[in-house]
Parts: sequence; structure tokens; C-alpha cells
Amino acid sequence: MTMELEVVRDISEQEFVDEYVAKNKPVVVDGIPFEPSNWTPEAVKKNIGDLTTQIYGSLFDLENIASLEEYFDDYFGNTEAGYPEDVPYVRWYNQLKDVDFVWGDEAFEGLQSSWTKPDCMPSSDLLVPVSSSESKDPVTDNFPYRGILVSARGARTRMHRDPFCSDAIVAQFHGAKEALLYHPDRTEELTLKAEDSSFGGFIDVREDDLSKASVEPTYSGVIRPGQMIYIPHGWLHDVISIEDSISITWNFVHKHGSKEFVEYLKNDPTSDSEFEVLQYFYETAGHPKLSPDQILSLVA
Repeated sequence: MTMELEVVRDISEQEFVDEYVAKNKPVVVDGIPFEPSNWTPEAVKKNIGDLTTQIYGSLFDLENIASLEEYFDDYFGNTEAGYPEDVPYVRWYNQLKDVDFVWGDEAFEGLQSSWTKPDCMPSSDLLVPVSSSESKDPVTDNFPYRGILVSARGARTRMHRDPFCSDAIVAQFHGAKEALLYHPDRTEELTLKAEDSSFGGFIDVREDDLSKASVEPTYSGVIRPGQMIYIPHGWLHDVISIEDSISITWNFVHKHGSKEFVEYLKNDPTSDSEFEVLQYFYETAGHPKLSPDQILSLVA
């Protein structure tokens, strides 16, 4: 039987770490600070709409490069009944690799005054990004897969799990999304084929009908403006925008939720196509390109 995602308010950083990060338990936190007028499509378009962004399909396959303004104009405001098919999705990441690309760093700079870090989000004791000597803030600092997510109604992210046993946050600022979460113990049941990526190769639970899942999730819930969802490592998840949506996401590994991350490093992840992202974040923290064993020596 599917359970509703737990929703909490006024939770401290320590409570969040003890009750959810350390226990690898999903949760929705309500009441995160934000000003709705900063996050209307019109406001975001005025602020960063002229910048070139990354437009993807329903997973992480890059489909197009265009201005954010073009995406808003082409896809927001669709009022047809039901979910439109094949709606692309803006996933505008800060720099993740040492390659020339249309990274979202400039866009994040443009949005810095529009949001603040949720109070419960840990800023220290992070293994990724490295926070050994200073606190980390997703408003100003690069995180793995920190991205500006702009998605018209019907756009979705097919079921996957996040790379290298990292945890994910999605902070919702405009519109709403429905999230389906599947316990890590169900990985084998939901695997379609093995892939050389820690995203995995899982079945598409909305392939036949965007409005419902073909496989009952462990948890489900709707994330609305002023809320953030915490998706722990290993949890498979499928997310669809039920309204035109604007949000920000980022990933991290906390020392109190790092057991599986350590196991990942021990199992020689060099064939994982996302391992270079992990290497990049250690490199930007002052370490040369490290092997799994070298990273392990820093975190174990």
C-alpha cells in the first residue's frame, strides 16, 4: 500500500540530520523561506530569460540548447485537457565537469537574491561537496547536480536513482510536482537493464499513462511552493509536473548518511559515467583528480 510522504514544519538542522538523513527516510519540509513574486514565470524570465539553457527529455538526454525565454514561450500556459505528451524539461546545472558547456552558474548568480537556504539543510559535515573547513550554501556554492528546474505541465523525470549514493533536495518555488518514491529494496524488481551509470536503467512506470503509475510506489506526494522534498540515496523516484513548475535541486553526501557512499567507493566505480562528477567536486576543493581509493582515504 502506498503511503503519503510525511510533511513536517519548523524542523532544525539537527533534527533533519538525525531523523531523516541518518535514517535514509524521505520527507517533505513545509514553510521554507521564499518570496513567491520572485518566482513567477514573468519574474524569472525578466531576470535570467535571455540566458542560454539546457533542455532535456524525460531523463537526462540533452535535446536542445535555447534561451530560457524561448522555453517559457513555447511550453508554459498549455491548457489542453490531460497531460501533454513529450514535454521537454529545463535542467540547468551549475558546472559539473571541466568541459565547455552552457552551465547554469551565471543564472544562479542572477537568482542569488531570490532565495535562501532552507533552515534545516545541513551546511557542514558534508563529504560532497567537501565542507571540511567551511560551510556550504546551495544559494552561493556549487553542489553536485545543483540545477534550476523549469518544467511545463506534463514534463517529467522518469524513474531513476541519483548518482554515487548521494541525497537530493528539490525546493519548490512555483507550481507543483507529484513525486513517486520506491524503496531501495525494490531496485531489482524495477530494473529493466543494467547501465554503466549510477542513474541505473529502470522501467518507466508512466509509459502507458502519465496520470498514474503502473507499479505502486512506496511513497507518493505533491510538492507545492514553499516546500522541499528530501530524496535519500538509493530511493528510486519518478516526478511529473502537474502544473507549470519552477524549482531548484541539489545533491549532497552527509557524513551521517555515507555508509552506502563508502561502499560505492570500495566497489571500484570508475566504470560509472557519473564518477567524473564526483572527481570534479574533489578537484575543485583543492585535490588533484582522485581515484576511488584516494577519495575513500579522505572520507572513511
